[in-house]
Amino acid sequence: MPLPLPSFFFPQLTSVRLETISEWLLDEFYATEEDLDRPTDNGYTRGCATFGRQRNRIISEVRSGRHSWLGLLNSSNDLVFTVGDVPCRFSNDDPANPSKDAVLIANRHQTSFLEFAIEGEPGRFCFIIDRGHDGAAEPRVVLLGFSPDGAVACRWESGTVRVLRLADQQALAPSVEVSKPQVAPKRRDEGDAAAEAGR
Repeated sequence: MPLPLPSFFFPQLTSVRLETISEWLLDEFYATEEDLDRPTDNGYTRGCATFGRQRNRIISEVRSGRHSWLGLLNSSNDLVFTVGDVPCRFSNDDPANPSKDAVLIANRHQTSFLEFAIEGEPGRFCFIIDRGHDGAAEPRVVLLGFSPDGAVACRWESGTVRVLRLADQQALAPSVEVSKPQVAPKRRDEGDAAAEAGR
């Protein structure tokens, strides 16, 4: 039986808001993968840069003031942001078998919200950027809601979102002037002569 959506418990966790956050997280993931492709890059350098960019993107979106539903409880490396009044974290991990503290352990900024959760209902939320650990064709974002005893009580999954960015204008090759081709109507007698030669 599939788990309920987070909005079943907290209406402020709408699919539109969750997709928006997913787009930010995946945009930074893809940008980092494209930027860090040198032989001296590896999973560690890409992982650190991806996390930092995702964290900074959420902080930037909060500070922009464009999203009245988005807030910030803690801006340090153990970032906690709010969707409506629901505290959330994020992690680049495997949603089927998470291993990182952001997914497994309640942050001090999440504990007061978690204290009011009823057994079996979610009180702690984490966006997990799944880079294909379970064979997913494309990276996706999964939001898991955990009950006070650590069981997964609700789940939401993003659509496959590939954010395309405009290329840097300076990175494009310079344009080359091409002369206009000379086009003239075909003369009937040339076509007839070619047809006669072919027989």
